[in-house]
Amino acid sequence: MELYLLLKNGMNKTINYNFYHWGPFLYSTNLKKDELKKIKILCSKKLPDYRSHLAGLLQHEHKLDIKKLFPIIIPYINSYAQAYADYAPKPLNGKIELMAAWVNYMTKLESNPLHTHDDDLSFVIYTQVPKKLKKECNESVGNSKPGAINFIHTLGIEKYYVNKHCFIPEEGNFFIFPASLHHTVNSFKSNGERISVSGNIKITNG
Repeated sequence: MELYLLLKNGMNKTINYNFYHWGPFLYSTNLKKDELKKIKILCSKKLPDYRSHLAGLLQHEHKLDIKKLFPIIIPYINSYAQAYADYAPKPLNGKIELMAAWVNYMTKLESNPLHTHDDDLSFVIYTQVPKKLKKECNESVGNSKPGAINFIHTLGIEKYYVNKHCFIPEEGNFFIFPASLHHTVNSFKSNGERISVSGNIKITNG
């Protein structure tokens, strides 16, 4: 048996190849300042308690008015659909409905366990990220970043296989993803509120 060291010597050979997309389509963008301001106005701890519908271990999770939120975010959902057409072999067509939305006020030592959502697509928008939390994230030495959101495609760990994407949120970040995609949020120790808006979207083909 002959053994070869990978990349031991350079090769003067042209190799043609195709690149295949794999896994869920995770979309990220940033809201404009005026759009973010409109969403912040919709958020309040006086809104109905929504914790019984959610997986989070948080003290404050409140239901949002989907009729007011939907017009703000629909251009981005349409953008996701157009981008998906380039990503997948068939376009994402159908009637788009915002089924539910809520705001999470996350504080130190709170967390969001590994979970999925209902319906077809889900999203998360970050309206506030404390400066102290950003500092805590940057100073963290482990693989699990405090306050970060982790999207996990498969729970197993395979060699040469990307199964996880981790993001330290910034104010205005907007992620759209399949509702079945597992995700989790790590706890943190910093003071201040990490505020995010999430929701579920249904696509009715026809």
